[in-house]
Amino acid sequence: MREVHIYIENQRLELFEDEIIQINSSVQNVQDIAKVFTDFSQSFTVPASERNNAIFQHFYESAIDSSLDYQIRRTARIEIDLIPFRTGKIQLEKANLQKGRVQSYSITFYGDIRTLQDYFGEDKLNTLDMSAYSHAYNGAEVQTRITSNSDYDVRYPLISSSRVWVYGGGGQQDISQNSHHMHYYELFPAIRVARVFDAIETKYGISFDGLFLNDKRFTNLYLWLKNKDNLDNLSNTKDVDLTTKGATTVDGTQPLINVIDLDTNEVVFNQDTVPFASSSGLLSRTIKLEAQIYSNPNGSSNKIYLDVYENGSLITTVENPTGTSSLANFTKIDIVNNGLNKKYSFKVRSAQNTTINGNIFITYYINGVQTLWGSAFATMASMNFTMDMNLSNNMPDMKISEFVSGILKQFNLTCTPTNNTTFKIEPLEDWYAEGRLIDVTKHIDVNNIDIEKTKIYKKIDFKRQKSETVLNRNFGDSNFREFGDLQQVFEYDGTEYTVELPFENILHQKFTNTSLQVGYSLDKNFQPIIPKATLLYMNDLKTCSFYFNNGTSTNHITQYMPFGQDLEYNGDRYTLNFGWDNSSYYLEPIQNNIYMTYYNNYLSNLYSRKQRITYCKGLFPTPILTSLKMNDRLIIRDKRYIINDIKTNLNTGDVDLTLLYDFRELTNFIGVPTGASQIKEPIYLGNDVTQINFNTGTTGITVTPSTINQDTIVDITLPVLTPSYTLIAENEDDLITEDTFEFLRSEENNPVSYTITIEKIYVNNPVQYSEWILTQTP
Repeated sequence: MREVHIYIENQRLELFEDEIIQINSSVQNVQDIAKVFTDFSQSFTVPASERNNAIFQHFYESAIDSSLDYQIRRTARIEIDLIPFRTGKIQLEKANLQKGRVQSYSITFYGDIRTLQDYFGEDKLNTLDMSAYSHAYNGAEVQTRITSNSDYDVRYPLISSSRVWVYGGGGQQDISQNSHHMHYYELFPAIRVARVFDAIETKYGISFDGLFLNDKRFTNLYLWLKNKDNLDNLSNTKDVDLTTKGATTVDGTQPLINVIDLDTNEVVFNQDTVPFASSSGLLSRTIKLEAQIYSNPNGSSNKIYLDVYENGSLITTVENPTGTSSLANFTKIDIVNNGLNKKYSFKVRSAQNTTINGNIFITYYINGVQTLWGSAFATMASMNFTMDMNLSNNMPDMKISEFVSGILKQFNLTCTPTNNTTFKIEPLEDWYAEGRLIDVTKHIDVNNIDIEKTKIYKKIDFKRQKSETVLNRNFGDSNFREFGDLQQVFEYDGTEYTVELPFENILHQKFTNTSLQVGYSLDKNFQPIIPKATLLYMNDLKTCSFYFNNGTSTNHITQYMPFGQDLEYNGDRYTLNFGWDNSSYYLEPIQNNIYMTYYNNYLSNLYSRKQRITYCKGLFPTPILTSLKMNDRLIIRDKRYIINDIKTNLNTGDVDLTLLYDFRELTNFIGVPTGASQIKEPIYLGNDVTQINFNTGTTGITVTPSTINQDTIVDITLPVLTPSYTLIAENEDDLITEDTFEFLRSEENNPVSYTITIEKIYVNNPVQYSEWILTQTP
């Protein structure tokens, strides 16, 4: 029997000697190809010992005031023979009593990936603090973020939400003419998805890691921010800072001044701050909060907003009437019905450049009549507001959990924990490539193996949310499917499966004989619509010609950063479309679509005619149990497998494995785009690898850096080739041509191949060699 230790928040649980603890592990599962799974255990019991009762704070006894919230999972880890096995969280399910006495507790272990949902809960994107990426909102700033190739995290895609722009031919919407220009206020912002991930990290105290997050195919991905018909350009919200307090009294007492806490900028009602809270007159009294907030200048169009929070949750927003200077009587608090344990804080927003100050008043009434005791007040510090773009207010109406899972599905990414707050994100095939090759033949019961046909799907639909924009509906209604979606049909019997993203895919239009591409957030009747969350690629700087009014002047725009589905990277083209629909910019299909780039290799392995599901049992020693990763590939006899799922008995080391044949090439073949002399390749160190060395020989290729000790995107430089062709026939051959001296040659240039040797050095210094084969075409 193995020695199993389980810790909850560094406190070791006592375990039953004969309790079976089983962990089920899976990441990419053949039955649900679009979901990321994680470790979880069957529920098991632990004794109600003195130590465990203390750890669970006597959960079975409701009369005890516990400091624990039993609805929240607690940080945990598992060790086998004192070697770390898994980290995650434990959920207390129930206490088991016999004859009125507690005997045991039932608990469940969840791996770290499952805890991401615990972090996010029901929070939405608009709760993220995006103020670090705010900028002055004016026409000149918008124009710069359209035309400059500087590294802006916030851009303004050319997507109209008010009218159909045309190019050429004249008319009121012809943006090729100075007099019928595009207006800056017609555009909504877009923010890099990478910056949204940064804000998620900050909010929840977690970290996302992985080379893919630095890949241009991710860093040039933007989220369009349109959640209403008109752009919300309110200032960023500021906390009210209470600087001084005082009271107006008649009888010399100051009964309510203690509710004001200048250190926390809160108004606090509890037994300590309200002197009459326990008096017999409590039932007849009502406390009222009141605010007066002044703005300077007090323009007729200026609006200011006061957000009121109760115990950290927004309960009301009060808007002052246009042209007035103050807000008043925003809420009443009945201390009888609502209770005393309340804390109130305040935030302010503005709709123009202004300075705001004011006061908070607290009064109370007896039988509806204000007491002679008077009221307390607090003075606010002055706040200066400038009209910076408030990105949080314009975020799509989407849960953070839905957004993150949508990005993982979009690019078929795995998300695996490196500790309980750090999660590594990488494409599935890259994740598999990191796995070790482990020969476990001697630990498998080779006399007890079952082989079954794979349970695969006859059709897989790859789709996004239906778009109601005019161009999308014209395409969809004509083709009976949505633009960019894909339906892969296989010649198999089986069920159907759908990979569906929570994002919309807006079809763009490139004007004839120009490089100018635009989009429309308009329906078939040319009315503005609010799309679902929309992802866009920002392409490289292009030349163009159109006129743009920035609120001060109309300017001729000659270059811009295009937005749409397409991207140029590594000498090639990529698209956000799942399938092979014509690119709206390049006017031809792009081969590097989402399916071919991120899904094809995995599904090709899965749908091979040779593929089978293999079920087997084994007894793994502790070093294998504790070091095995779900992307490690197992060798049993003369066959190589990937792990579909594994059930591990921690007490005995017995494992039940569900495996798939691994038909992937161990040699990595890389096609260099025609004419390219330099490419970038992400290199993952791999499980238990400490160093990788690249040996290019004398081929003229360089890899920079040539040695790595961590995941790195390397630069590969190749020789510049001159075109060469294969001679098919000379004039002496038996060919009839008009020119007796004509030579026939191949249409394509002759490719050249190079070999790079990869040396991987593992922990304890074993070495493994593999090869890259690069094919370059002049």
